Amino acid sequence: MFPNKFSVYLHDTPTRSLFRKTKRSFSSGCIRLERPIDLAAYVLQGDLKWTRETVIAAVEAGENRIIRLPKPIPVHLLYWTAWINSTGVLRLRDDIYGRDKQLDRALNEHPPAG
Repeated sequence: MFPNKFSVYLHDTPTRSLFRKTKRSFSSGCIRLERPIDLAAYVLQGDLKWTRETVIAAVEAGENRIIRLPKPIPVHLLYWTAWINSTGVLRLRDDIYGRDKQLDRALNEHPPAG
């Protein structure tokens, strides 16, 4: 969990097949994690109590826990509808939140000098 005014959460999913789909808007504003154990292991590295194995054991036990991190980790969410993938191919997705229109309007109101 990370505090935010939009009630966005990072979470696992039992429906792993969704990660193979191009459309990704299956979760109501929350973020499905493809590898939640890897993320937990990363943010808890250095905490001797929480190894990868103890994280897996807690998940398998079905326990809900809040683990306070000794130092906050900044979380930055990016909303991209267009990008170039690792092979140089342009990838495009639907703008389900309507942000591209806002960005286009802002860029055209104040075009770069030059």
